[in-house]
Amino acid sequence: MSSKRSRWVTKLILSAATSIITLFTTFTSYLGAPAAASGIAFQDISHSYAYQSIISLHAKGILNGTQPGFFSPKKAVTRAEWVTALDRALGLEPVQAVISSYRDVPKQAWYYGWVEAASQLDIVQGGSSATFYPNSPITRQEAALMIARLIRSSGGSGDANTSFTDRNEIADWALEGVITVSRYGFMKGENNYFRPTSSLTREETAALLERLLTYSTQHARQAASTASSIRLGWQYDQTVQQFENTVLQSNINTLSPRWFFLNETGIISDYTNSSLLAWSKQHHKKIWAMVGNRSNMALTHQILSSEALRNTTITQLANAVSVYGLNGLVIDFENVDGQDRANLTFFVQQLKAKLKSQNTVLAFCVSPDYGTDWTAAFDYEQLGVAADYLILMGYDEHWGGSSIPGSVSSLPWLRESVRSFVQTTDPEKAILALPLFTRNWTLNASGQSIASSDISLDQQNQLVSRYGSKPIWNKDIQQYTASYKDTQLHKLWLEEGRSFTRKYRLGQDAGFAGFAYWYAGGASSDLWSSVKNADRFIERGL
Repeated sequence: MSSKRSRWVTKLILSAATSIITLFTTFTSYLGAPAAASGIAFQDISHSYAYQSIISLHAKGILNGTQPGFFSPKKAVTRAEWVTALDRALGLEPVQAVISSYRDVPKQAWYYGWVEAASQLDIVQGGSSATFYPNSPITRQEAALMIARLIRSSGGSGDANTSFTDRNEIADWALEGVITVSRYGFMKGENNYFRPTSSLTREETAALLERLLTYSTQHARQAASTASSIRLGWQYDQTVQQFENTVLQSNINTLSPRWFFLNETGIISDYTNSSLLAWSKQHHKKIWAMVGNRSNMALTHQILSSEALRNTTITQLANAVSVYGLNGLVIDFENVDGQDRANLTFFVQQLKAKLKSQNTVLAFCVSPDYGTDWTAAFDYEQLGVAADYLILMGYDEHWGGSSIPGSVSSLPWLRESVRSFVQTTDPEKAILALPLFTRNWTLNASGQSIASSDISLDQQNQLVSRYGSKPIWNKDIQQYTASYKDTQLHKLWLEEGRSFTRKYRLGQDAGFAGFAYWYAGGASSDLWSSVKNADRFIERGL
Protein backbone atom coordinates (compact mmCIF):
# COMPACT_ATOMS: atom_id res chain seq x y z
CA MET A 1 0.00 0.00 0.00
CA SER A 2 1.36 3.41 -0.87
CA SER A 3 2.18 5.85 1.94
CA LYS A 4 -0.40 8.27 0.51
CA ARG A 5 -3.16 5.65 0.57
CA SER A 6 -2.03 4.54 4.08
CA ARG A 7 -2.37 8.11 5.39
CA TRP A 8 -5.84 8.32 3.78
CA VAL A 9 -7.02 5.10 5.52
CA THR A 10 -5.60 6.26 8.86
CA LYS A 11 -7.42 9.58 8.50
CA LEU A 12 -10.67 7.76 7.67
CA ILE A 13 -10.36 5.54 10.77
CA LEU A 14 -9.65 8.52 13.00
CA SER A 15 -12.64 10.38 11.54
CA ALA A 16 -14.94 7.43 12.23
CA ALA A 17 -13.64 7.15 15.80
CA THR A 18 -14.20 10.86 16.35
CA SER A 19 -17.77 10.53 15.10
CA ILE A 20 -18.43 7.66 17.51
CA ILE A 21 -16.98 9.64 20.42
CA THR A 22 -19.05 12.70 19.47
CA LEU A 23 -22.21 10.61 19.26
CA PHE A 24 -21.51 9.08 22.69
CA THR A 25 -20.82 12.53 24.19
CA THR A 26 -24.11 13.82 22.80
CA PHE A 27 -26.08 11.05 24.48
CA THR A 28 -24.34 11.41 27.85
CA SER A 29 -24.78 15.18 27.79
CA TYR A 30 -28.52 15.09 27.31
CA LEU A 31 -29.33 11.99 29.33
CA GLY A 32 -27.27 13.07 32.30
CA ALA A 33 -23.93 11.42 33.00
CA PRO A 34 -23.03 9.88 36.38
CA ALA A 35 -21.33 12.22 38.81
CA ALA A 36 -17.94 10.57 38.28
CA ALA A 37 -18.05 11.36 34.55
CA SER A 38 -19.61 14.81 34.77
CA GLY A 39 -16.29 16.64 35.02
CA ILE A 40 -15.25 15.08 31.71
CA ALA A 41 -18.62 15.81 30.09
CA PHE A 42 -18.10 19.58 30.40
CA GLN A 43 -14.83 21.04 29.20
CA ASP A 44 -15.57 24.61 30.27
CA ILE A 45 -16.30 24.45 34.02
CA SER A 46 -12.92 23.75 35.57
CA HIS A 47 -12.48 27.40 36.62
CA SER A 48 -16.11 27.97 37.63
CA TYR A 49 -16.79 28.67 41.31
CA ALA A 50 -19.96 26.55 40.85
CA TYR A 51 -18.01 23.52 39.58
CA GLN A 52 -19.27 21.07 42.22
CA SER A 53 -22.87 22.37 41.98
CA ILE A 54 -22.85 21.96 38.20
CA ILE A 55 -21.59 18.38 38.48
CA SER A 56 -24.12 17.54 41.18
CA LEU A 57 -27.16 19.05 39.40
CA HIS A 58 -26.18 17.53 36.07
CA ALA A 59 -25.95 14.08 37.67
CA LYS A 60 -29.46 14.60 39.09
CA GLY A 61 -30.86 15.52 35.69
CA ILE A 62 -31.68 19.08 36.74
CA LEU A 63 -29.20 20.92 34.49
CA ASN A 64 -27.80 19.83 31.10
CA GLY A 65 -25.16 21.25 28.83
CA THR A 66 -25.77 23.77 26.06
CA GLN A 67 -24.10 21.46 23.56
CA PRO A 68 -22.12 18.22 23.80
CA GLY A 69 -19.19 18.74 26.15
CA PHE A 70 -20.02 22.34 27.09
CA PHE A 71 -21.99 23.88 29.95
CA SER A 72 -21.47 27.59 29.11
CA PRO A 73 -21.32 28.74 32.74
CA LYS A 74 -21.33 32.47 31.90
CA LYS A 75 -24.32 32.30 29.55
CA ALA A 76 -27.52 34.07 30.60
CA VAL A 77 -30.53 31.94 31.56
CA THR A 78 -33.97 32.64 30.11
CA ARG A 79 -37.06 32.82 32.27
CA ALA A 80 -38.35 29.56 30.78
CA GLU A 81 -35.01 27.80 31.40
CA TRP A 82 -34.84 29.08 34.97
CA VAL A 83 -38.38 27.96 35.84
CA THR A 84 -37.77 24.53 34.29
CA ALA A 85 -34.60 23.99 36.34
CA LEU A 86 -36.32 25.29 39.47
CA ASP A 87 -39.25 22.89 39.02
CA ARG A 88 -36.90 19.97 38.49
CA ALA A 89 -34.95 20.86 41.61
CA LEU A 90 -38.20 20.81 43.59
CA GLY A 91 -39.21 17.44 42.14
CA LEU A 92 -42.29 18.86 40.41
CA GLU A 93 -43.82 17.46 37.24
CA PRO A 94 -44.92 19.52 34.23
CA VAL A 95 -48.64 20.32 34.07
CA GLN A 96 -50.30 20.28 30.66
CA ALA A 97 -52.97 22.69 31.84
CA VAL A 98 -56.08 22.98 29.68
CA ILE A 99 -56.52 26.65 30.67
CA SER A 100 -53.32 28.60 29.89
CA SER A 101 -52.00 31.07 32.43
CA TYR A 102 -50.11 33.21 29.89
CA ARG A 103 -50.89 34.18 26.33
CA ASP A 104 -47.19 34.20 25.35
CA VAL A 105 -46.55 30.62 26.56
CA PRO A 106 -47.95 28.42 23.77
CA LYS A 107 -49.14 24.93 24.67
CA GLN A 108 -46.79 23.37 22.12
CA ALA A 109 -43.69 25.02 23.65
CA TRP A 110 -41.28 22.63 25.39
CA TYR A 111 -41.49 24.69 28.56
CA TYR A 112 -45.30 25.05 28.72
CA GLY A 113 -45.87 22.40 31.39
CA TRP A 114 -43.01 23.66 33.53
CA VAL A 115 -44.25 27.27 33.48
CA GLU A 116 -47.78 26.12 34.35
CA ALA A 117 -46.49 24.04 37.27
CA ALA A 118 -44.69 27.06 38.73
CA SER A 119 -47.60 29.39 38.04
CA GLN A 120 -50.09 27.16 39.82
CA LEU A 121 -47.91 27.13 42.94
CA ASP A 122 -47.58 30.93 42.71
CA ILE A 123 -43.81 30.71 42.27
CA VAL A 124 -44.09 32.82 39.13
CA GLN A 125 -46.66 35.45 38.30
CA GLY A 126 -45.43 36.73 34.93
CA GLY A 127 -44.65 40.22 33.69
CA SER A 128 -48.35 41.03 33.85
CA SER A 129 -51.53 39.09 34.53
CA ALA A 130 -51.35 37.41 31.13
CA THR A 131 -47.69 37.53 29.95
CA PHE A 132 -44.61 35.65 31.07
CA TYR A 133 -41.84 36.64 28.58
CA PRO A 134 -40.37 33.12 28.52
CA ASN A 135 -37.42 33.90 26.24
CA SER A 136 -36.21 36.99 28.10
CA PRO A 137 -33.15 36.58 30.34
CA ILE A 138 -34.13 36.31 33.97
CA THR A 139 -32.62 39.00 36.16
CA ARG A 140 -31.09 38.43 39.56
CA GLN A 141 -33.89 40.35 41.30
CA GLU A 142 -36.55 38.29 39.48
CA ALA A 143 -34.86 35.07 40.58
CA ALA A 144 -34.60 36.42 44.13
CA LEU A 145 -38.32 37.13 44.24
CA MET A 146 -39.19 33.60 43.09
CA ILE A 147 -36.94 32.03 45.72
CA ALA A 148 -38.48 34.31 48.36
CA ARG A 149 -41.95 33.10 47.36
CA LEU A 150 -40.79 29.53 47.84
CA ILE A 151 -39.72 30.10 51.45
CA ARG A 152 -42.59 32.46 52.29
CA SER A 153 -43.80 30.42 55.29
CA SER A 154 -40.44 29.78 56.92
CA GLY A 155 -38.83 31.83 59.66
CA GLY A 156 -35.60 33.61 58.84
CA SER A 157 -32.36 33.85 60.69
CA GLY A 158 -29.30 36.01 60.54
CA ASP A 159 -28.91 39.63 59.48
CA ALA A 160 -30.17 40.77 56.12
CA ASN A 161 -27.95 42.96 54.01
CA THR A 162 -30.27 45.90 53.38
CA SER A 163 -27.45 48.28 52.53
CA PHE A 164 -26.25 47.08 49.13
CA THR A 165 -24.38 49.87 47.37
CA ASP A 166 -26.80 49.53 44.46
CA ARG A 167 -29.92 49.25 46.66
CA ASN A 168 -31.58 52.12 44.78
CA GLU A 169 -31.41 50.04 41.60
CA ILE A 170 -33.52 47.27 43.15
CA ALA A 171 -37.15 47.53 42.02
CA ASP A 172 -39.72 48.18 44.75
CA TRP A 173 -41.55 44.95 43.89
CA ALA A 174 -38.33 42.95 44.33
CA LEU A 175 -36.82 44.60 47.42
CA GLU A 176 -38.43 42.32 50.00
CA GLY A 177 -37.43 39.28 47.95
CA VAL A 178 -33.82 40.44 47.70
CA ILE A 179 -33.68 41.06 51.45
CA THR A 180 -35.12 37.58 52.08
CA VAL A 181 -32.64 35.68 49.88
CA SER A 182 -29.81 37.70 51.37
CA ARG A 183 -30.94 36.84 54.90
CA TYR A 184 -31.11 33.14 54.07
CA GLY A 185 -27.77 33.19 52.29
CA PHE A 186 -29.06 32.18 48.86
CA MET A 187 -27.71 35.30 47.12
CA LYS A 188 -25.11 37.58 48.67
CA GLY A 189 -24.01 39.81 45.84
CA GLU A 190 -20.42 40.76 45.11
CA ASN A 191 -18.36 43.53 46.75
CA ASN A 192 -21.61 44.76 48.34
CA TYR A 193 -23.28 45.05 44.92
CA PHE A 194 -26.38 42.92 44.30
CA ARG A 195 -26.58 43.70 40.56
CA PRO A 196 -30.40 43.37 40.52
CA THR A 197 -30.91 43.91 36.79
CA SER A 198 -28.03 41.71 35.64
CA SER A 199 -28.97 38.49 33.93
CA LEU A 200 -28.64 35.35 36.01
CA THR A 201 -25.94 33.11 34.55
CA ARG A 202 -25.93 29.35 34.27
CA GLU A 203 -23.26 28.95 36.96
CA GLU A 204 -25.18 31.27 39.28
CA THR A 205 -28.26 29.14 38.64
CA ALA A 206 -26.36 25.99 39.61
CA ALA A 207 -25.08 27.50 42.85
CA LEU A 208 -28.49 28.94 43.74
CA LEU A 209 -30.37 25.68 43.11
CA GLU A 210 -27.83 23.68 45.09
CA ARG A 211 -28.40 25.97 48.08
CA LEU A 212 -32.15 25.61 47.65
CA LEU A 213 -31.87 21.81 47.65
CA THR A 214 -29.82 21.93 50.85
CA TYR A 215 -32.36 24.27 52.46
CA SER A 216 -35.39 22.16 51.50
CA THR A 217 -33.71 19.00 52.78
CA GLN A 218 -33.09 20.65 56.14
CA HIS A 219 -36.61 22.05 56.41
CA ALA A 220 -38.60 19.23 54.81
CA ARG A 221 -41.45 17.82 56.84
CA GLN A 222 -41.42 14.13 57.60
CA ALA A 223 -42.33 12.29 54.39
CA ALA A 224 -44.21 9.70 56.43
CA SER A 225 -46.69 12.26 57.75
CA THR A 226 -47.43 13.51 54.25
CA ALA A 227 -47.74 10.00 52.86
CA SER A 228 -50.24 9.09 55.57
CA SER A 229 -52.36 12.20 55.03
CA ILE A 230 -55.92 11.51 53.97
CA ARG A 231 -56.83 11.96 50.31
CA LEU A 232 -60.44 10.87 50.05
CA GLY A 233 -62.36 10.55 46.80
CA TRP A 234 -66.12 10.13 46.60
CA GLN A 235 -67.46 7.79 43.93
CA TYR A 236 -70.24 9.47 41.99
CA ASP A 237 -71.46 9.30 38.40
CA GLN A 238 -68.87 6.64 37.55
CA THR A 239 -68.87 2.90 37.11
CA VAL A 240 -66.64 0.90 39.42
CA GLN A 241 -64.02 0.51 36.68
CA GLN A 242 -64.08 4.21 35.84
CA PHE A 243 -63.69 5.07 39.52
CA GLU A 244 -60.76 2.67 39.86
CA ASN A 245 -59.03 4.22 36.83
CA THR A 246 -59.49 7.70 38.29
CA VAL A 247 -58.01 6.62 41.63
CA LEU A 248 -54.93 5.22 39.90
CA GLN A 249 -54.33 8.58 38.15
CA SER A 250 -54.74 10.58 41.34
CA ASN A 251 -53.30 10.88 44.84
CA ILE A 252 -56.45 9.34 46.37
CA ASN A 253 -55.67 6.82 49.10
CA THR A 254 -59.13 6.53 50.67
CA LEU A 255 -62.23 5.57 48.70
CA SER A 256 -65.71 6.68 49.69
CA PRO A 257 -68.33 4.91 47.58
CA ARG A 258 -71.96 5.86 48.20
CA TRP A 259 -73.04 2.49 49.56
CA PHE A 260 -75.42 3.06 52.49
CA PHE A 261 -78.60 5.11 52.82
CA LEU A 262 -81.13 5.62 55.60
CA ASN A 263 -84.39 3.71 55.37
CA GLU A 264 -87.62 4.34 57.26
CA THR A 265 -87.47 0.85 58.79
CA GLY A 266 -83.97 1.38 60.16
CA ILE A 267 -82.70 -1.38 57.86
CA ILE A 268 -80.14 0.48 55.75
CA SER A 269 -80.19 0.36 51.96
CA ASP A 270 -76.98 -1.46 51.07
CA TYR A 271 -75.26 -1.03 47.66
CA THR A 272 -71.87 -2.52 48.56
CA ASN A 273 -69.82 -3.63 45.56
CA SER A 274 -67.68 -6.71 46.18
CA SER A 275 -65.49 -5.99 43.16
CA LEU A 276 -64.42 -2.58 44.51
CA LEU A 277 -63.80 -4.13 47.93
CA ALA A 278 -61.39 -6.65 46.42
CA TRP A 279 -59.71 -4.04 44.24
CA SER A 280 -59.13 -1.68 47.17
CA LYS A 281 -57.35 -4.39 49.14
CA GLN A 282 -55.24 -5.34 46.12
CA HIS A 283 -54.15 -1.71 45.65
CA HIS A 284 -53.77 -0.93 49.37
CA LYS A 285 -56.54 1.68 49.43
CA LYS A 286 -58.77 2.23 52.44
CA ILE A 287 -62.57 2.32 52.12
CA TRP A 288 -64.64 4.72 54.17
CA ALA A 289 -68.11 4.01 52.84
CA MET A 290 -70.53 6.92 52.68
CA VAL A 291 -73.80 6.87 54.65
CA GLY A 292 -76.35 9.26 53.16
CA ASN A 293 -79.85 10.51 53.90
CA ARG A 294 -80.73 11.54 50.32
CA SER A 295 -81.28 15.05 51.72
CA ASN A 296 -84.65 13.84 53.07
CA MET A 297 -85.46 15.98 56.11
CA ALA A 298 -88.57 14.07 57.16
CA LEU A 299 -86.90 10.66 56.96
CA THR A 300 -83.84 11.89 58.84
CA HIS A 301 -86.04 13.31 61.62
CA GLN A 302 -87.93 10.02 61.81
CA ILE A 303 -84.72 8.05 62.34
CA LEU A 304 -82.98 10.47 64.71
CA SER A 305 -85.99 11.11 66.95
CA SER A 306 -86.82 7.43 67.47
CA GLU A 307 -84.61 5.50 69.89
CA ALA A 308 -85.61 2.20 68.31
CA LEU A 309 -84.93 3.29 64.71
CA ARG A 310 -81.72 5.06 65.71
CA ASN A 311 -80.40 1.93 67.46
CA THR A 312 -81.44 -0.31 64.58
CA THR A 313 -79.64 1.92 62.08
CA ILE A 314 -76.48 2.04 64.19
CA THR A 315 -76.47 -1.74 64.61
CA GLN A 316 -76.96 -2.20 60.87
CA LEU A 317 -74.01 0.07 60.08
CA ALA A 318 -71.73 -1.62 62.61
CA ASN A 319 -72.63 -5.02 61.17
CA ALA A 320 -71.85 -3.83 57.65
CA VAL A 321 -68.43 -2.59 58.78
CA SER A 322 -67.71 -6.00 60.28
CA VAL A 323 -69.02 -8.09 57.37
CA TYR A 324 -67.25 -6.09 54.64
CA GLY A 325 -64.09 -5.28 56.57
CA LEU A 326 -64.48 -1.52 56.04
CA ASN A 327 -61.88 0.92 57.34
CA GLY A 328 -64.37 3.67 58.08
CA LEU A 329 -67.71 5.38 57.52
CA VAL A 330 -68.43 8.89 56.25
CA ILE A 331 -71.77 10.26 57.47
CA ASP A 332 -73.22 12.75 54.98
CA PHE A 333 -76.59 13.91 56.30
CA GLU A 334 -77.78 17.05 54.50
CA ASN A 335 -80.91 19.16 54.92
CA VAL A 336 -81.30 18.16 58.58
CA ASP A 337 -83.92 20.00 60.63
CA GLY A 338 -82.48 22.30 63.28
CA GLN A 339 -84.72 20.69 65.91
CA ASP A 340 -82.73 17.45 65.43
CA ARG A 341 -79.46 19.08 66.52
CA ALA A 342 -79.16 17.21 69.85
CA ASN A 343 -80.31 13.88 68.42
CA LEU A 344 -77.88 14.18 65.49
CA THR A 345 -74.98 14.64 67.89
CA PHE A 346 -76.26 11.74 70.01
CA PHE A 347 -76.46 9.54 66.88
CA VAL A 348 -72.79 10.23 66.06
CA GLN A 349 -71.72 9.60 69.67
CA GLN A 350 -73.58 6.27 69.80
CA LEU A 351 -72.28 5.16 66.41
CA LYS A 352 -68.69 5.96 67.37
CA ALA A 353 -69.06 3.98 70.60
CA LYS A 354 -70.40 1.03 68.61
CA LEU A 355 -67.49 1.17 66.15
CA LYS A 356 -64.77 1.62 68.76
CA SER A 357 -64.16 -2.08 69.25
CA GLN A 358 -63.70 -2.51 65.49
CA ASN A 359 -61.06 0.22 65.24
CA THR A 360 -63.13 1.91 62.53
CA VAL A 361 -62.80 5.57 61.54
CA LEU A 362 -65.93 7.71 61.74
CA ALA A 363 -66.00 10.95 59.73
CA PHE A 364 -68.89 13.41 59.60
CA CYS A 365 -69.57 15.98 56.86
CA VAL A 366 -70.44 19.58 57.76
CA SER A 367 -71.00 22.70 55.69
CA PRO A 368 -69.35 26.03 56.58
CA ASP A 369 -71.33 27.81 59.29
CA TYR A 370 -72.84 31.03 57.99
CA GLY A 371 -75.79 30.98 60.39
CA THR A 372 -78.34 29.54 57.96
CA ASP A 373 -81.02 26.87 58.45
CA TRP A 374 -78.82 24.50 56.43
CA THR A 375 -76.28 24.21 59.27
CA ALA A 376 -78.56 24.73 62.28
CA ALA A 377 -78.39 21.01 63.15
CA PHE A 378 -74.60 20.96 63.36
CA ASP A 379 -73.08 21.31 66.82
CA TYR A 380 -69.56 21.68 65.42
CA GLU A 381 -67.73 21.48 68.72
CA GLN A 382 -69.54 18.38 70.00
CA LEU A 383 -69.49 16.64 66.63
CA GLY A 384 -65.75 17.28 66.44
CA VAL A 385 -65.30 15.55 69.78
CA ALA A 386 -67.58 12.61 68.91
CA ALA A 387 -66.24 11.82 65.43
CA ASP A 388 -62.68 11.01 64.42
CA TYR A 389 -62.82 13.62 61.66
CA LEU A 390 -65.07 16.42 60.51
CA ILE A 391 -65.11 16.94 56.75
CA LEU A 392 -65.63 20.62 55.91
CA MET A 393 -67.44 20.77 52.58
CA GLY A 394 -65.69 23.75 51.04
CA TYR A 395 -68.14 24.45 48.24
CA ASP A 396 -71.65 25.70 47.44
CA GLU A 397 -70.80 29.33 48.09
CA HIS A 398 -73.32 29.87 45.29
CA TRP A 399 -75.67 26.94 45.08
CA GLY A 400 -77.83 25.58 42.31
CA GLY A 401 -81.17 27.35 42.06
CA SER A 402 -79.83 30.64 43.43
CA SER A 403 -80.81 33.77 41.53
CA ILE A 404 -77.31 35.15 42.15
CA PRO A 405 -74.68 33.47 39.97
CA GLY A 406 -71.15 33.05 41.22
CA SER A 407 -68.28 30.80 42.19
CA VAL A 408 -68.82 27.40 43.73
CA SER A 409 -65.87 28.18 46.00
CA SER A 410 -63.93 31.42 45.73
CA LEU A 411 -60.69 31.63 47.70
CA PRO A 412 -61.78 34.51 50.01
CA TRP A 413 -65.02 32.67 50.86
CA LEU A 414 -63.16 29.43 51.55
CA ARG A 415 -60.53 31.22 53.62
CA GLU A 416 -63.23 32.72 55.83
CA SER A 417 -64.98 29.33 56.06
CA VAL A 418 -61.76 27.70 57.26
CA ARG A 419 -60.99 30.54 59.68
CA SER A 420 -64.40 30.19 61.33
CA PHE A 421 -64.28 26.39 61.34
CA VAL A 422 -60.95 26.03 63.15
CA GLN A 423 -62.27 28.12 66.03
CA THR A 424 -64.34 25.12 67.13
CA THR A 425 -62.50 22.20 65.50
CA ASP A 426 -58.93 21.00 65.79
CA PRO A 427 -57.46 21.17 62.24
CA GLU A 428 -55.68 17.86 62.88
CA LYS A 429 -59.15 16.28 63.13
CA ALA A 430 -60.42 18.03 60.01
CA ILE A 431 -60.53 17.20 56.31
CA LEU A 432 -61.10 19.89 53.71
CA ALA A 433 -63.44 18.82 50.91
CA LEU A 434 -62.81 20.66 47.63
CA PRO A 435 -64.93 20.90 44.47
CA LEU A 436 -64.09 18.99 41.29
CA PHE A 437 -67.13 20.47 39.61
CA THR A 438 -68.51 23.87 38.74
CA ARG A 439 -71.82 25.35 37.62
CA ASN A 440 -72.95 26.51 34.23
CA TRP A 441 -75.07 29.57 34.88
CA THR A 442 -77.67 30.81 32.38
CA LEU A 443 -78.25 34.54 32.77
CA ASN A 444 -80.96 36.99 31.84
CA ALA A 445 -80.35 40.49 30.50
CA SER A 446 -79.91 41.80 34.06
CA GLY A 447 -77.17 39.28 34.83
CA GLN A 448 -79.32 37.22 37.19
CA SER A 449 -79.42 33.45 37.04
CA ILE A 450 -82.46 31.87 35.44
CA ALA A 451 -81.01 28.34 35.48
CA SER A 452 -77.87 26.45 36.47
CA SER A 453 -76.46 22.97 36.11
CA ASP A 454 -73.56 21.15 37.74
CA ILE A 455 -70.84 20.17 35.28
CA SER A 456 -67.55 18.30 35.53
CA LEU A 457 -64.23 19.99 34.79
CA ASP A 458 -63.98 18.13 31.47
CA GLN A 459 -67.42 19.47 30.50
CA GLN A 460 -66.32 22.95 31.59
CA ASN A 461 -63.20 22.75 29.42
CA GLN A 462 -65.17 21.48 26.44
CA LEU A 463 -67.53 24.47 26.66
CA VAL A 464 -64.62 26.92 26.82
CA SER A 465 -63.05 25.27 23.76
CA ARG A 466 -66.26 24.87 21.74
CA TYR A 467 -67.30 28.51 22.05
CA GLY A 468 -63.79 29.98 21.92
CA SER A 469 -64.20 31.65 25.30
CA LYS A 470 -61.31 33.71 26.65
CA PRO A 471 -60.93 33.00 30.37
CA ILE A 472 -60.06 36.04 32.48
CA TRP A 473 -58.16 35.69 35.74
CA ASN A 474 -59.89 37.45 38.64
CA LYS A 475 -57.18 38.18 41.20
CA ASP A 476 -59.74 39.07 43.89
CA ILE A 477 -61.27 35.59 43.95
CA GLN A 478 -58.18 33.81 42.51
CA GLN A 479 -60.19 32.17 39.77
CA TYR A 480 -60.88 32.38 36.04
CA THR A 481 -64.25 33.40 34.68
CA ALA A 482 -65.52 32.76 31.15
CA SER A 483 -68.67 33.55 29.21
CA TYR A 484 -70.27 32.21 26.06
CA LYS A 485 -73.53 32.59 24.21
CA ASP A 486 -75.71 30.07 22.39
CA THR A 487 -79.36 31.06 22.44
CA GLN A 488 -78.73 32.61 25.85
CA LEU A 489 -75.83 34.09 27.82
CA HIS A 490 -73.86 31.70 30.02
CA LYS A 491 -71.16 32.34 32.61
CA LEU A 492 -68.68 29.99 34.24
CA TRP A 493 -66.46 30.36 37.30
CA LEU A 494 -63.77 27.90 36.33
CA GLU A 495 -62.24 25.26 38.55
CA GLU A 496 -58.81 24.23 37.23
CA GLY A 497 -55.27 23.66 38.42
CA ARG A 498 -54.36 27.26 39.19
CA SER A 499 -57.43 28.04 41.33
CA PHE A 500 -57.62 24.55 42.82
CA THR A 501 -53.99 24.60 43.96
CA ARG A 502 -54.60 27.81 45.89
CA LYS A 503 -57.48 26.17 47.77
CA TYR A 504 -55.34 23.10 48.37
CA ARG A 505 -52.50 25.22 49.75
CA LEU A 506 -54.98 26.90 52.09
CA GLY A 507 -55.81 23.54 53.65
CA GLN A 508 -52.13 22.62 53.89
CA ASP A 509 -51.24 25.90 55.58
CA ALA A 510 -54.15 25.50 58.03
CA GLY A 511 -52.79 22.10 59.09
CA PHE A 512 -55.77 19.99 58.00
CA ALA A 513 -55.43 16.21 58.24
CA GLY A 514 -56.19 15.80 54.57
CA PHE A 515 -58.50 16.50 51.66
CA ALA A 516 -61.63 15.06 50.10
CA TYR A 517 -62.79 15.49 46.51
CA TRP A 518 -66.38 15.89 45.43
CA TYR A 519 -66.28 14.15 43.22
CA ALA A 520 -63.32 12.09 41.99
CA GLY A 521 -64.76 11.61 38.50
CA GLY A 522 -65.27 15.34 38.05
CA ALA A 523 -61.55 16.07 37.63
CA SER A 524 -59.88 16.76 34.31
CA SER A 525 -56.76 14.66 33.77
CA ASP A 526 -54.35 17.61 34.08
CA LEU A 527 -55.61 18.48 37.55
CA TRP A 528 -54.03 15.47 39.23
CA SER A 529 -50.55 16.68 38.22
CA SER A 530 -51.37 19.98 39.93
CA VAL A 531 -52.45 18.23 43.12
CA LYS A 532 -49.40 15.95 43.19
CA ASN A 533 -47.15 19.01 42.78
CA ALA A 534 -48.84 20.66 45.75
CA ASP A 535 -48.15 17.55 47.82
CA ARG A 536 -44.54 17.46 46.67
CA PHE A 537 -44.17 21.15 47.46
CA ILE A 538 -45.20 20.67 51.07
CA GLU A 539 -42.94 17.62 51.39
CA ARG A 540 -40.06 19.93 50.54
CA GLY A 541 -40.95 22.08 53.54
CA LEU A 542 -41.92 25.01 51.29
